[in-house]
Amino acid sequence: MDKSIQKKPHTNLVTIAMPCFERSEYFTEALKSAINQTVKCKIIVIDNCSSHDFFKKKCKEYNIKYFRNTSNIGLYPNINKCFELAETEYVKILGDDDILSDTYIESFVEAQKQYPEIDVYFSDYVLLTLNKTKNHRNMLPFGYMKNGNKIIEYGVKYNLGFPYMSSTIKKNKAKISYQHSNWIAGYDWIWVYSNADRLMFYGDTKQLYKFRIHKNQTHRRDWTAHTLTVPYIYDKILKKKKNISTLTREIDKHIFRNLVFIKAFDKNNDLKKIISSNDEFGEFLNSKLKEKKSLKKIYYMPRSLAKLIFTFLRLNTKLNQLKKPY
Repeated sequence: MDKSIQKKPHTNLVTIAMPCFERSEYFTEALKSAINQTVKCKIIVIDNCSSHDFFKKKCKEYNIKYFRNTSNIGLYPNINKCFELAETEYVKILGDDDILSDTYIESFVEAQKQYPEIDVYFSDYVLLTLNKTKNHRNMLPFGYMKNGNKIIEYGVKYNLGFPYMSSTIKKNKAKISYQHSNWIAGYDWIWVYSNADRLMFYGDTKQLYKFRIHKNQTHRRDWTAHTLTVPYIYDKILKKKKNISTLTREIDKHIFRNLVFIKAFDKNNDLKKIISSNDEFGEFLNSKLKEKKSLKKIYYMPRSLAKLIFTFLRLNTKLNQLKKPY
């Protein structure tokens, strides 16, 4: 038989699930990247009650299973819905603006065959801007990890940067906890760093995911709250991990530097809204301003001065990292 018309291999191990809402300009490309996998798998699309039927029509065109929520339940509840609706052991969440390499599922299946106990598979990735790709700056551990202590250690020694978007996760381990508020925070990272030391990982060095950078990204619209997630994780989650108790000083530096960064680059005055709120992030930020008088003084400064202070802190951090043989 002609190889060109042979059916591609199929796996029932994983589902590619695409949560979507309103934004349609990149959806078709993302969906095609799921369809064109060298190893086929189930694909589902969960529409969070968009005002149009574009996603429904595209799914019908490509014979993809389509679900539609009766109301907009929010970003992270819709991601949880993806896991609930999937009928396989693992689920790959694919952003409606991102692109999978055509060998992503094949690489996952190979890794899971070698390490069947893994809870999370992730690949390296590239950034996609205006159809050009570039490498990210995050330091990531790769290979098999019996637990995620290395994920946590890298987050403390360098910066938080785990690629949730390029991950495939066991359905029964994946539920994200979140708090309803007026903005969208990084609850995916909160899930990762809260649970990492209880999960088994495999990190693939191949760049199998394209993460698109564009003006309409959700985290850009809620930049301040999303960025505030980073010092929150350091303070409320990582400080409590026993395996990094010796790195508390490093964590405190991360917290201070990231809070200065937020003050320096908050363009929409969202900080004032968060400070006056009663949610977990408002409480966290207020507690840090009370705890650190120097931080409170910086928060009273103009953004231009805060930027200068942040630049100094960043240069000092880079110099210190060059001195440390991690």
